[in-house]
Amino acid sequence: MNLRRVFFLAATLPAAAFAQQPPQTGVQPASHRTVPELDGHVFAPSLLVDTPFRETTFQLGLLYGVGKATGPNYEVSGGQVVQNGTASYTFADLAQTFRYEYRFADWLSAGLVVLTNAYTGIDGPSVVSIGASVSVGAGLRAKAGYRFGPVETALVFEASSQPQYGVLVIAALARAIEDGVIDAGSALQSTRTLTYSPTLAASWAPSPAFGLTANAGYLHRTLRTSGTTIADKDGVQLAIAGDFDFAKISSVPIGLLAAYRLTAPLGSDNLALERVDDISGGIFYTGIRELSIGLEVGWRAFDIRPPLDSSGVLAQLGVQYYW
Repeated sequence: MNLRRVFFLAATLPAAAFAQQPPQTGVQPASHRTVPELDGHVFAPSLLVDTPFRETTFQLGLLYGVGKATGPNYEVSGGQVVQNGTASYTFADLAQTFRYEYRFADWLSAGLVVLTNAYTGIDGPSVVSIGASVSVGAGLRAKAGYRFGPVETALVFEASSQPQYGVLVIAALARAIEDGVIDAGSALQSTRTLTYSPTLAASWAPSPAFGLTANAGYLHRTLRTSGTTIADKDGVQLAIAGDFDFAKISSVPIGLLAAYRLTAPLGSDNLALERVDDISGGIFYTGIRELSIGLEVGWRAFDIRPPLDSSGVLAQLGVQYYW
């Protein structure tokens, strides 16, 4: 009788143990997700700084901005359009960013970036002097990295092409006044910008609540119109960001971010590449490890187009998910 019980238990226990195993849902364990985490700190994404982490991720950014530009004041004198001093103009900006990246290995990821941008003057004089512009650009990027002790590093290479179509109203008005010809085509401008950028990115987390990321990159930009290169320019791009996650020290799932980025041409000619200063601060929800939702608000000093010296306030709503 005891022997029969032994055989019965030997036959039924493996089946019972298998039946008690949790079902496989196909969801990847959180510990295996490509979240940008280092020493317990999850880094918040920024509009200005690229992290070195190889990820499988999708990012959507919606950017809104308003600003002022200082440029020539135009008047009609003697049947000619002439510049008389300077004037202040206002403009609005709207942009969208889509990025998908896939991690092929622990050290390598690659992906695609699509950027759309549109700006226009927002009152009568500004529409005439600033005009309007629409651009739709796309780029390919690759990221190869390695961890050196407590610091995660990567070399990020991106190549992008951005066609831009603009309407410069003042050009058409000047021809209509000076030549007596209404030529809408004189107001239309079409250019293409090609950009190549290798960047070294590094991240360090002194504590689970606080992280630092820095970028140092080289830019080569080519400006073309009608298939002809009209400007080639080299430059540098330096950036730094710090973020703090209150969820690591309390029950509040909120993170804060501060960042700065400088884009500067090498040399005095800045037709293809102008100096741009960016400062931003952000707030993020950190309650879900694989999801980042946040608002980043910043100030930018740049040239909306030569010779308009411009500055503006930008706000980006961002959503990013990691697999």
